[in-house]
Amino acid sequence: MTRIGSQGYAAAYAYTGATNSQTGTAAQQQAKAAEAARTGASSVSVTLSAEAQAALAGKADGRDLATVVSDARKGLDALLSAAKATSALKDGKATIDVSGLDRRALYAIASNQGGKFPIEEQVVASLQLQSGQNAALAGPAADARVTGDYAGLYKAALTRHEGAGTEEKATLKWQNEKAALVEGLRQSTAKPGTAPTGIADDPVAAYVKANGGVVSNPRSRDIADVVADVRVALDRQYSLATGEGMATGPDAGKIDFARFDDRSLSAIALNKGGQFSEHEAKEAAGEIRSRNREGVSSYWKAAQQSGDGSAFGRTLVSQYVSMSSEEREAVGWTPALYEKMVATQNLSAKLSSMFGPDGSIKTGMSLLDYL
Repeated sequence: MTRIGSQGYAAAYAYTGATNSQTGTAAQQQAKAAEAARTGASSVSVTLSAEAQAALAGKADGRDLATVVSDARKGLDALLSAAKATSALKDGKATIDVSGLDRRALYAIASNQGGKFPIEEQVVASLQLQSGQNAALAGPAADARVTGDYAGLYKAALTRHEGAGTEEKATLKWQNEKAALVEGLRQSTAKPGTAPTGIADDPVAAYVKANGGVVSNPRSRDIADVVADVRVALDRQYSLATGEGMATGPDAGKIDFARFDDRSLSAIALNKGGQFSEHEAKEAAGEIRSRNREGVSSYWKAAQQSGDGSAFGRTLVSQYVSMSSEEREAVGWTPALYEKMVATQNLSAKLSSMFGPDGSIKTGMSLLDYL
C-alpha cells in the first residue's frame, strides 16, 4: 500500500471525491484539505502496482551517480560477506542474491559505473535486471496469449521501462527500446488482437519469442518432462503440416522450429531420452547454431552502437550464465570457454581503465600495473 499525502492529492481529492451530504459543506471540505496539506496527513490511500511504484521510485531518486555507485558497492560487499564468497559467480552460477538492490544500483553495477564492479558482478546484476523485466511482463503476456490484449502488454512494458534511473535513460539502448514500445502500443491499439510486427529493438517481441513457445515452462521443468512435451508438439505439427516440403513425419522434411525455445531445441539436438530421430536432431542442431550466430552478431552490433567496448564480452558471459546445461552442451559452450570469456573480459576492462576520457594513458601508470 502506497500512501499519497501531498497537498496536490489532498486538494484534488477534496475537489472531486467527496459530496456535501457525506462530508459536510464545501467550506468544511476545503478546511480539511488545508489541514491535511499543513500536517502531511493523507486523505486517501492508493494502491499502486509494483511496476508503478518502481517508476515513481526511479523519478524520486535524487542521488548523484557517485552516491549510487558507493551504495551499490557497499551492498554487494555485504552480500558477499554474508555468503562467505569472494566472487558473485562460481562455476557459472550466482553466489549472491542481488534482487534486494534497487534498479538504479543494479544498472550501475551492470554497466560498471566508475569501474568499481568486476565482470562477475556485472553479469549477476544484468541477469537480475532481465529477471525484473520478465516478472513485470509475465502476467500481461499470459493475458495477451488468451485475450489478444497486446496493448496491455505494451503498456506494462512501458511502465517498467520508465522506471529506469537517470543513467539508464541516457543510453541509446533505452531510447531505442522506448521508441519501439511506443510503436508497439500504437500498432496494438490500432489493431486489437494482433501482435505488432516489424519493430526494431522491441523488448516485448524478444520476451514473447523467448517465453511463448510450444512447451510449458521449459526453463523450470525436469528435462525428461520437457522431452515428453516436445515429442507431443512435434508429432502434432507433423499431423497438421500442409505446406510444400514441410515434415509430415520425423525422418524427412522441413521442421518449423519458430516457436520452440532454446532448451526444447537442445533436448531434440542432443536426443535426450532417445526420443528423437536422426533427422530431427540434425535439424534442431542446425537451428541452434543459426540462433547462436544471430545472437552473437546482434550482441556485437549493439555493443558497437552503444560505444561501450566491454558490453559485448559482458553480454556473452551473461548469456552463458543464463543457459541451462543442455543449451550449453548443444551450442558447444564449455566451462573452459566460460573461463576464457571471463578472463578476456577482465583483461579488456583493465586495459580500458588505463586510458583517460581523451584517450591518453593515465599519468604514472604502465601496462604492467594493470596486468
